[in-house]
Amino acid sequence: MSDATSPWAKAAVASSGVPGSAGPAAAAPAAPDLTPSRPIYDGKLSELYAIYLRHVVLMLLTLGWSRFWGRTRLRRYLWSHVSVLGDRFEYRGRGRELLIGFLLAVVMLAVWGGLMYVVWVEVFHERPFSSFGVFDAFSLSVVLLGIPLAFVGHYAGLRYKLSRTRWRGIRCGLAGSAWRYGASATGLTFVNVMTAQLLTPVVSVKLARPRIVNLRYGTLPLEFAGRASDIYGRYLGYYFLNIVAWVVAAIVLIGAIGGTVGGLDLSEEEFLTLFSQPNLRTVLLALAAAIGAYMVFGLLVLPLRCWWQAYLFRYLVSRSRAGNVLFATAITTRQMWGFMVLNYGIVVLTLGLGWPWVMHRTMKLISSELWLYGAPDGASIHQSADRGPRFGEGLLDMFDVGGV
Repeated sequence: MSDATSPWAKAAVASSGVPGSAGPAAAAPAAPDLTPSRPIYDGKLSELYAIYLRHVVLMLLTLGWSRFWGRTRLRRYLWSHVSVLGDRFEYRGRGRELLIGFLLAVVMLAVWGGLMYVVWVEVFHERPFSSFGVFDAFSLSVVLLGIPLAFVGHYAGLRYKLSRTRWRGIRCGLAGSAWRYGASATGLTFVNVMTAQLLTPVVSVKLARPRIVNLRYGTLPLEFAGRASDIYGRYLGYYFLNIVAWVVAAIVLIGAIGGTVGGLDLSEEEFLTLFSQPNLRTVLLALAAAIGAYMVFGLLVLPLRCWWQAYLFRYLVSRSRAGNVLFATAITTRQMWGFMVLNYGIVVLTLGLGWPWVMHRTMKLISSELWLYGAPDGASIHQSADRGPRFGEGLLDMFDVGGV
């Protein structure tokens, strides 16, 4: 692991008593053990599919209410087939905890809807079922509230999963306020949109920091040494290359559409008639244009995004540590493409039945590309007094796809 990979590498070298370090070598503390290791995932796709298909059947029979227990079974399988330093993870969540969390989120929405009804009728003296009635206002408010609540749900959902995760008998956890994180994430996202995404490095680092430094393994906290200034130069290159790629994609697409229309030998009136009176020919033309647009977009734009996401992920991982343990990854643009694009394509093309394949591919990618240097000092780590939330993931279920 080079100095460029981890900001703590220089500190480790300086304390090891090599030539050029401060003080005599004999007085320096021993160099930390940075023996490399990787997580091991030994799950089988066939076993994962057996659990998932049972989950799907029970979902159909119970009209969706069994999904909380099905998700719990999937997590137990995945967690138990991942090991670090020879010890497996353990998931102790329960389906009823997810169910109660979901019901609490439903009650919260119901209370909000009731308050809106009272204000709409008693304060504004409006009819509830007018052309723009209380249900329209409620739907609009849910859409607007869904953005910050999705951020809150992500943080709260992560806290729940970590609090139900054990390794070597020690609980993990996540401190901090989910509501504070949601407010910060909403504000940063809004400002980033208003500045045409030029603050993306700042937003990425500021939102990663609380998720990392608030993470706990028992009484052991994680540390994060990331700075937005470290990645701004790389991001600006990506930003302007992205603009060029969009312009080129638009030119290619417009040229392809113009060439197709010219090849069909259609007049302007006939071309407009195709869309004013759509038929099978129009549908086929629109479908061909959509496929062509996706191919151009995929060839010119998506690789750049995957390149940036791979770089950002490598940076965030290398700037994190847990006590004596340092982290690193060498994930490539091609592998990020497989994670972001191919996984999405698998889910869409299989109408959701490819989820086990996606989970399996993701776990294999993590286990093959994440490196740990060193081992935690077990003697200094104790069980945390914080047992985490009693219920989990209601907001994540309501405002976002919780997945696994």
